[in-house]
Amino acid sequence: MRWWPVSRKAAPAGPVVDQDGVPVLAKAAESFGDLSQLGGYLAANGIRVVDPGVPLSNYADTAAAARVWETQPSVRKVVDYIARQLCTIPWHVYERVSDTDRRRVTDHPLALLLGQPAPHRSPARLWHSTLVDWLIYDRWCQQLLPSADTASGFELRRKPARRFHVLADDDDEPDALHLISSRGPATVVPLPAPYLFDHGYATVGADGTSPMLTLRQILAEQTEAVEYRRSVWRNGARVPAVIERPADAPAWSKTTKERFQAAFNAFMGRGNQAGGTPILEDGMKLVTVEAFKPIDTQDIEGRRLTDAEVASAYHIAPELVGAREGTFSNIDAFRQMLFTISLGPYLTQWQDVLNSMLVPLLAPGSNLYVEANLEAKLRGSFTEQAALLQTAVGAPYMERAEARAAMNLPYIEGTEDLVVPLNVLVGGLASPRDTAPDALPKGRGRPA
Repeated sequence: MRWWPVSRKAAPAGPVVDQDGVPVLAKAAESFGDLSQLGGYLAANGIRVVDPGVPLSNYADTAAAARVWETQPSVRKVVDYIARQLCTIPWHVYERVSDTDRRRVTDHPLALLLGQPAPHRSPARLWHSTLVDWLIYDRWCQQLLPSADTASGFELRRKPARRFHVLADDDDEPDALHLISSRGPATVVPLPAPYLFDHGYATVGADGTSPMLTLRQILAEQTEAVEYRRSVWRNGARVPAVIERPADAPAWSKTTKERFQAAFNAFMGRGNQAGGTPILEDGMKLVTVEAFKPIDTQDIEGRRLTDAEVASAYHIAPELVGAREGTFSNIDAFRQMLFTISLGPYLTQWQDVLNSMLVPLLAPGSNLYVEANLEAKLRGSFTEQAALLQTAVGAPYMERAEARAAMNLPYIEGTEDLVVPLNVLVGGLASPRDTAPDALPKGRGRPA
């Protein structure tokens, strides 16, 4: 759809109607600054455009988020932290046999696809790129395609967020996908289709709202602060001082002034004299003044403030990304809450997409479902796991052969049996780490 700047002339007194008597919107003379303003005005006033394609307001988030990954360290730090934590969670497929029985499935194409979603790319890398799209643009999309290079016979191909938009109906419900290609014209794919996608809330349409639109003032302020600090370091004197020249000193010629200025600049520049002390003449004095110092720019404080603002926007504790100092106890508490309170909603939304879109495509009419294996992320240290498992089963849980293999020791015959200590009886002690109380009568699990 072609577009051009539009100006609205001042409205005459009284309502304006067309030739059929229908009121026409009229406002004071004003120009649209960009596509977002024009698209927002049209949508807010209920004006429908014939063959609108992609709503004009959808281009605003694409422009705002286009280079943020490259130019904004705070955004990249927080987004990469979230994406790295989520993309390394393994996905398991289960069959719901009954309300009390679940069986893991490993040989179904659905499980094979989640284990190898792309033929020439690791699963973590594919999911990482998709999650970055989601976190920056508030939308993501993958296409399900047949493949002869994977065990499942299918592959998931990421559609970059900058190359697709979600078209919506009048109720802001997804109606089609608008795919932009660099090799040909854009295509509109009606839904449902073999695609996985998700989007956040948008005031108009179903394309999501990029967090970069909300954070752009803070990010712009950070950009200006960095540029200002660079200018201070580049142009400011290396010492807070001025050179005083006696009032009765002979006047400088142009040549003399240029010579002294060039010599002084050599001490300020990046040559072999930089950082030294200039040689003064004509009774000059180097006088220290209370001037603005580079430390006053509060470089570290400014960066931490931006990191904390971005982390809060993504609902991540600033201590986890180094934006705020923390103690061992509260950082450990934040780590325990990471996959429940902080990243739990992201994981649930992602899991819902797989179960509502991918499962019907590969296992229609089945009782299969996909679930994230959070235990792989929540495991404690080896000593914590050993104590927990030993307490849970009430006896040793590892064979001597398994223990030797874990320590990379050679196999020895006769070490396959599970050794049970004499002070542990089935139905006796609750744990091999417990001791039998003296008051326990004979015949109730205590040896005679």
